[in-house]
Amino acid sequence: MFRLDPESAKDAVYGGQFFGGGGGGQLEDGLRVAREALACGEITVLDVGELSPEDTVVTASLVGSPTDGAAGVTPAHCVRVYELFRRHFSAPIAALMANEAGGQSITNGWLTAAAAGIPMLDAACNGRAHPTGVMGSMLLDRLEGYRTVQTAAGGLGAHDLEICACGSVESTSRLVRETAAQARSFVTVLRNPATAAHVRAHGAPGALRECIRIGRLFRAHENDPVALAASLERALGCRIAARGVVNDCSLTAKGGFDVGRAMIRSDSGDLEVTFWNEYMTAELGGRRLATFPDLIALLDASTGLPITSARLCRGTEVLAAVVPRERLLLSSTMSDRALLSPCEAAVGKAIPEPPGAS
Repeated sequence: MFRLDPESAKDAVYGGQFFGGGGGGQLEDGLRVAREALACGEITVLDVGELSPEDTVVTASLVGSPTDGAAGVTPAHCVRVYELFRRHFSAPIAALMANEAGGQSITNGWLTAAAAGIPMLDAACNGRAHPTGVMGSMLLDRLEGYRTVQTAAGGLGAHDLEICACGSVESTSRLVRETAAQARSFVTVLRNPATAAHVRAHGAPGALRECIRIGRLFRAHENDPVALAASLERALGCRIAARGVVNDCSLTAKGGFDVGRAMIRSDSGDLEVTFWNEYMTAELGGRRLATFPDLIALLDASTGLPITSARLCRGTEVLAAVVPRERLLLSSTMSDRALLSPCEAAVGKAIPEPPGAS
């Protein structure tokens, strides 16, 4: 057990931004949520081993298109989703956990935890960001008879929406995604109650501490990308695949997702990166360098900070960083071929079957 303080919270956000792999929200939004959460109350973080196997853990998430931004999610929405969830789920909740790593995603649940006095868990459904809710389901959708509860809230003015959906993971996730599209912003979500034993087996225990560990490197080497790259190589086996300038970038917001591609001109050749919220593929001169769930990150060549797909623009000089999936804390869903195949349709690129795919 440990308690988040301003420094460890900031480290978590910086590390989360890297593990976002182009998605997972913006750094400044994560830092804002961290400040608001710590001002609201104390945040205690438990290890999975500190829970009984049958204790219930609930996932906290943000859902929506990154270009729509997080302005539509307020602290009041974070409290509201908890109230809605408790109305439809009466069993005791031992802890909340984030659905994924990301600049804002790693803070998912912090405001709710601080306001309600519930611990966070040092875990995530996935130790990197992913585009679909089912990818963060920890294979709960495969449990016979499993019915989830998902509550969501967000939006401003006439677009302020809230829903509670009960049913299969896939069908309720579609409803939440559509709610985000109608809210024209992210929506904050509580979903998918699971036992601590299931989280241990199919989630990513230790994801929060991992974000803190890597975030310290980013803060220690801020504005020194060369030193940062060397540190990331030692810590994660990260390699810089190319350095170049973005000379073409296309993005379309579709169905609550950002879809597009970027072309980066480097001394080694043209690097093509596709994204579906997160960076999906990286090809240098037509040769595949990395494929989701490998981590593909585009770092600002001046500051070393990761750039999300929503913020990528022409003329930016970037370092293309790649971390192999074997060095990441990944959920069981990342070896599920059925959940990865929609990536192919989204970006128009083959996503090879991962080792051990089900």
